[in-house]
Amino acid sequence: MSKLWISLGLIFGLISCTSSTKSIDYLGQSYPDMIPLIFAPDIVSVKGRLDHGISFTPDTQEVAFGVLDKEDFSGDIWYAKKESEGWTRPAIFEPLKGQSVYLPYFSPDGQSMLFAKSVSDTNKYVTDIWRLQKNKGTWSDPKKEGHPISSLEREASACMSLDKTIYFSSNRDSNSSGTADLYVSSLENGTYTNAKRIDVISSERDEESIFVAPDEDYIIFSRYATNENAPDLWISYQDATKKWTQPRSLDATINTSDWERRPFVSADHNFLFFTRLQMDEKGLAESDIYWVHTKKVFKPFVFNPITTQTIKVGKETTVSIPTDYFKDIDQEQLEISFNNENVKWASFDSSTMILTMHPDEVGEFEVIFSTVDAFSNETNDRVKIIVAE
Repeated sequence: MSKLWISLGLIFGLISCTSSTKSIDYLGQSYPDMIPLIFAPDIVSVKGRLDHGISFTPDTQEVAFGVLDKEDFSGDIWYAKKESEGWTRPAIFEPLKGQSVYLPYFSPDGQSMLFAKSVSDTNKYVTDIWRLQKNKGTWSDPKKEGHPISSLEREASACMSLDKTIYFSSNRDSNSSGTADLYVSSLENGTYTNAKRIDVISSERDEESIFVAPDEDYIIFSRYATNENAPDLWISYQDATKKWTQPRSLDATINTSDWERRPFVSADHNFLFFTRLQMDEKGLAESDIYWVHTKKVFKPFVFNPITTQTIKVGKETTVSIPTDYFKDIDQEQLEISFNNENVKWASFDSSTMILTMHPDEVGEFEVIFSTVDAFSNETNDRVKIIVAE
């Protein structure tokens, strides 16, 4: 049996949130708040070692993360498991030992692990997506994900939703630019038959390091914001029409002048884990795994959009505003406010969710709906109103 080194008695105070949550043991670490902290110093994040890309099983009883070799940038996956006496000491994951592997991701059912593996010993950069299955409680039987997920180009990271849809990054359409985009492939009759580029998220810049919520409510990924800036973490939500919203960058306490990549969110949505890389004149100097509470990660978003309203001048018109107009990942109920400063003939009753308009002029106008969550994150949405004769 592996040497055990974290006492079962180490438990933590609960993080203040909109609802109480069960205390979960993350390798004996005290929970962070809104300022990112290095995760498990000298245990997972070891100074001078290039640690990156962490994943926990949904029950938080197993953890895996990557370690890069400073000389040739080959990769190992390290692993630890919680047993009755505590957590085992992290060590190289035996089923993948010596195979140049990267970026483990446990599936939402905890029964498989996706990871990237170098195509050859001579070019560690080119990787394919592989999967490791758990059979009767034992990790075994790694298999390559074939077409359309793996290609002749580089597939660097992958994750999975509850229905086994795979989201991944790939350089397959980069032409000569070498940049990666984000793709999705769904099971059809038990087979992954095609991969689609997620156009609203993918851009001319490099997108990589993808994490999707198990229910596909949101995606967090890494993107070069500009040619001058290092990669930052961005988020996009899926609305009621199954469309992804325009991505927005995460809070400035998370995104810095260093490289932020490799996101992972705990099963209860309370904590974001990510990798922060520090560069110097010689290249990659340090790579550590951080974690932070998601109070400033998840913000209200427009879930059920309101289309442009065309109404007639001099006629009263009412519009029912959907109760799920706005949505928040970590808060079920949101209050909606209304700004009609420039449109005095419009009013909104939040108790009935009815917008009433009795325009006295022709033209194009805007009203603004707003909501604020428990952590003071505010979101506004402008609704266009066309008043015709």
